Amino acid sequence: MKKVAILAFCIGSYTMVSGQKYVPVIKEGTVMNYDAFSKALGQHISLVLTIKSLADPLNIQWYVDSYGTGNFEIPKMALDSGTKLVIKQPDPDGVTKMKNDETLIVISKKTFNSLVKDNTFQLNGQKFTVSTDTTSYKINDKTADVFHAIGENGKSEIWIINNPDFPLVYKAKGVTRGVDFTLTGIKE
Repeated sequence: MKKVAILAFCIGSYTMVSGQKYVPVIKEGTVMNYDAFSKALGQHISLVLTIKSLADPLNIQWYVDSYGTGNFEIPKMALDSGTKLVIKQPDPDGVTKMKNDETLIVISKKTFNSLVKDNTFQLNGQKFTVSTDTTSYKINDKTADVFHAIGENGKSEIWIINNPDFPLVYKAKGVTRGVDFTLTGIKE
């Protein structure tokens, strides 16, 4: 009888663990690889982003092959309550400072809370509604825990990793001006 109980416990534990989806832990030194598609250029650009500091302001180093490297700074206010997701073309070797309502590759905690609580949120002046999505999204060959939302215009879509501490954008289509992007890998 004890063997049956232990076997049942092990099977139940395995099912619970294997059913959990991957949520990356974002910390200083985390490297994120994105495929950015520039509509104006009609080409894909490999973008490497490295978290340099989680302090205020958040500092993210960027690197694009054959273009250069630099840093983005996102103020704490934007991470807490920003309402815009933007992609700005940075100058190599410079620091691109985001405004108090602008984020890059991450939505604000206030926006994320609205997504979870109400299944809707405002971003870039548009209302998004969380949709049911049975697609399996992968990060480093692990099934990720991702929300999918569609904009009221029907053309904008965004996929956000279920991480209240750092709601990273997995994919954005038609959300930012001229650039769609997808997370292709992460090194924690």
